[in-house]
Amino acid sequence: MSPLDEIRSLLPLVEDEGAESTWDSLRRRVTVLNSALWEGRVSWPLVERWLENFDGRSGHASDVERLHALYLLAQFLYYGSTEIRVLLRAQYRDLFLIPLIQEVRKASGNTRNLDVIRARLSEELNRTRFLGVGNPSESGVHLLYFFRQENGLTKSIFLDNAEITERSVGPGGVVSRQLQDTSIRRYIFLDDVCGSGDTALKYSKNILHDIRALDPDIEFSYFSIFGTAAGMTNVRTNTLFNAQSAALIELDPSYRCLSNDSRYLRVVPEHVSEATVRDVALHYGSLLAPGHAGGFEDSQMLFGFHHNTPDNTLPIIWREVSNGSPIPWTPIFRRYPKI
Repeated sequence: MSPLDEIRSLLPLVEDEGAESTWDSLRRRVTVLNSALWEGRVSWPLVERWLENFDGRSGHASDVERLHALYLLAQFLYYGSTEIRVLLRAQYRDLFLIPLIQEVRKASGNTRNLDVIRARLSEELNRTRFLGVGNPSESGVHLLYFFRQENGLTKSIFLDNAEITERSVGPGGVVSRQLQDTSIRRYIFLDDVCGSGDTALKYSKNILHDIRALDPDIEFSYFSIFGTAAGMTNVRTNTLFNAQSAALIELDPSYRCLSNDSRYLRVVPEHVSEATVRDVALHYGSLLAPGHAGGFEDSQMLFGFHHNTPDNTLPIIWREVSNGSPIPWTPIFRRYPKI
C-alpha cells in the first residue's frame, strides 16, 4: 500500500490534495519528533490507535477531527531523561546556588575571596535540606534522586518530610513534636511542574505551619522546573513559601494551547482551523475529564516528561480508564495514576 493509500484508508473522507498534503506533513513531523525527541515512545501504529478515539462525536467529521488532533500532537513538547537531567542541574544552579552565593557574599562584606565564599557556602549548604513535594511515589520526590546525582550532592542533605520532626515525651508523659535538627535554617521543596499551584498549596498547608510553629525563623522555598505565572503567584501569595520561590522555566499565558493568545494557534497550516482545534479538544476533554476539559484547573498545557505526563496537559493526550476516564480511550502519552 502506498503512503497516499494509507492516508486514504485512515481518513476516507479527506478528498482534496491540500488536506492530504497537510496530513502527510503532520505525519512526517510526528515521525521525526518520535525519532529525535520522544525517545521512540510514539510509533505510528500507536498514533493510529489514538486517532481512532476521534470518531465524530464533536459534530465534525471523523477525518476532520483526526487531522486537528494530529496537529495538536505535532505541537506536543516532550522532555526526555537527558533533558530532565540538564534541567535539574539548572534548577539547582539558577534557583538555589547562585542566589545563595550572592547572599553569602553580601553577608561577608561583598568579599571576592574565594576561600571565604567556599567556606561560608559549605556552612549554609549544611544548614539546608532538600525535599520533594508529595509522597515518595510521586514525581516531585522521584526526581530527588536524579537531582542529587546531577549536582554532586551528599544524601545527608535530603529528607523525607517525616524526618523533619520527631516525637518527644515531656514531664507527665505529655507528648509533643520537636525539630530533629535545630541547626537547619532552610527547607527547599522541589517539584517538576506547577500548573495551578494547587498541589503545593495542599501539600504545604499543614507541614509548613507545623514547622513554623516550632521555629518562626526557618525559611521555606518552592522550586519547580516548570511553572505557570499564575501558579507561581498562587504559591507565593497563599503559602508560607518565600517570595524567592520560583520556576526554572516560567510559562506565560501563550502556553495555554487553546486560548486566544495561544502560541500554537497563531499560525496554523492549510485545512487546520483554530476554532475546530478548540472544539475537538474541549469536546472530547469534557467527556474524558468532566470539569477539566482543558486539563486540571483548565491549564491547557501540551507537554510531558520522560517520567510522567502532568494532569495540567489536555486529557485527550493522557486520559484512560485506569486513571479515571469514564469512557474508553487510548492515550498517546500515558499518565501514571495516583492510586
